[in-house]
Amino acid sequence: MLEKWLKKLRTIVKYNQTVQGVAMDGMRRNINSQLSTISNDLNTHAFDTKNIKQRLTTKHLEILKILEDMDYDLNIFKKDLSSEVKDMEIPYYAKSKKNYNTHQRMPRQQKRSQLRESEILGNDISKKMLIDTVQKYVSAEYACCQLTPGYGDITSYMLHGTPLYIVDEDKTTLEEFASTFFNEITQRRTNFYTMDDNDEDPLHKLPQGQIGCVVAIDVFNFKTVKVIKKYLASIYTVLRTGGTVIFTFNNCDYPKAIDKVDEMYYCYTTSEDIISICKEVGFEILKLVNRDYDEKENGISWFEIKKPGECTTIRAAQGLAEIKIL
Repeated sequence: MLEKWLKKLRTIVKYNQTVQGVAMDGMRRNINSQLSTISNDLNTHAFDTKNIKQRLTTKHLEILKILEDMDYDLNIFKKDLSSEVKDMEIPYYAKSKKNYNTHQRMPRQQKRSQLRESEILGNDISKKMLIDTVQKYVSAEYACCQLTPGYGDITSYMLHGTPLYIVDEDKTTLEEFASTFFNEITQRRTNFYTMDDNDEDPLHKLPQGQIGCVVAIDVFNFKTVKVIKKYLASIYTVLRTGGTVIFTFNNCDYPKAIDKVDEMYYCYTTSEDIISICKEVGFEILKLVNRDYDEKENGISWFEIKKPGECTTIRAAQGLAEIKIL
């Protein structure tokens, strides 16, 4: 019975996407514009017969009233459909907790392998867009931080962050990542910290109010709404004024993301969930990007958000030096 319910959610979410994209405004404007053109053309001369001009004007207004009523009904339909989706989501949030707990109990190496097998960066164009976004916000003028770097696919584009903070769930994973990804010089200028989902403030070990950009790719996809909220609140405290965050999440506004929950892989989250959390914590939402959610691609969604204010610094750039022995 539950399985049928879950499959039905996938279907109605896809339908909801279509319905929410239906809009009357443009059509109403076009029809009004065309009917007004007809009236204007007819009124270029005083000639009339059987009061037809007035009858046409009356019908014009009647048509606009019908379209207005249709728009009103359409909005009610959208609202009721969204409400139905919310009711059907309830078992999915419960399943999401199971997925999260299963992922948390996984051995450390299995978690890392899962990140390697993830298809979230499988589309080259989307991956380049995400990398360009990260590069736009990461600066040598500010400290930068990456959560759960995995195999370093994004880390490579953050190395000029000064200083760079790398955070993961356990010390051994951090040591392995540092030794395989960084050379000795880069290791010395990189700070490594652990985080714990069980802490109310998971990033409390990081310097507070100092970091200019935080990046979390394929991290929140594995976490419940409750845990994501905890992390975003913690990130808010480590960010400096005007600091930014780029993070992916499993956007279950799309059927493909729901499939990932069914596969016991990701957790169930929607864009509305994340927007609500961001606003509650105090972030400004800069952009939401959704790409590649079709039958061939699993898709990727990421948010770009900002701690209100503007970043200021007296640091010009990262200092570099070369020692020559004569």
